Amino acid sequence: MNHQELTKLLTPTYGAGEARAVVRLVMEERFGLSQTDLLLGKDTTLSADKRKEFEKIAQRLVKGEPVQYVLGYTSFYGHRFRVTPDVLIPRPETEELVHIALDEQPIPANILDLCTGSGCIAISLAKALPRATVAGIDISEKALAVALENRAALDADGVRFFRRDILIWEPLHEQLFDLIVSNPPYVCQSEAKTMAPHVLNHEPHLALFVPDADPLLFYRAISRIGLQALRQGGGVAVEINEALPDETCQTFVDAGYTQVKVHHDQFGKPRFLTAKRP
Repeated sequence: MNHQELTKLLTPTYGAGEARAVVRLVMEERFGLSQTDLLLGKDTTLSADKRKEFEKIAQRLVKGEPVQYVLGYTSFYGHRFRVTPDVLIPRPETEELVHIALDEQPIPANILDLCTGSGCIAISLAKALPRATVAGIDISEKALAVALENRAALDADGVRFFRRDILIWEPLHEQLFDLIVSNPPYVCQSEAKTMAPHVLNHEPHLALFVPDADPLLFYRAISRIGLQALRQGGGVAVEINEALPDETCQTFVDAGYTQVKVHHDQFGKPRFLTAKRP
């Protein structure tokens, strides 16, 4: 199999454009071959060991495994993060949440990232704000193990990670936070049928889904935690389900927050919410 054959095999899953992008990424990142090299046919001159590696990668991709899991890493906010099937693959839209968090709190002293996963948000904020103290929370021990790997690889030793269930909140310490940021589970179970198979079949459902009967479960928890853990005037910045912006806003309004605002992503979809603790 060569790169062109692999592209054809992936096209029914990804579409022609994305299939080419996936294959180009693999060939460049894993085998050091540029698009020009591929046009010159240099992928046919790979060593026997490299060809075996390519075949294994191709098999995983054809089975629908996301390329980020195959490579073992992805780029987010200018940094390379390790990702495994124990954590969500960070999306470009979530980079916008980091921008919003920085705009909402230009110089925060203490930041709390709920449902931290790979640690991409917490670590990105810490790298952007070297004088800030940042804590990340997740219920999954396996996800926290990945976050710790990323902390070490990206020299973000000041970020602390803790295992907590945000639905049963236990305070970390008496110090109050200036900002809570979160990309919590928000996809309703009924939405699963509309999801791409390479997401549905490979990314962790624990980090994706909420019950249809209670889609705002985690936002109510975040609002409660904010009332306990934020200083007066502290901020919240969260990613939300584009189908439920008004309902999510109302959750924070009902909890007493002020300046509750929905922000749209680069595609014009209601994707983020910010609010202030009174």
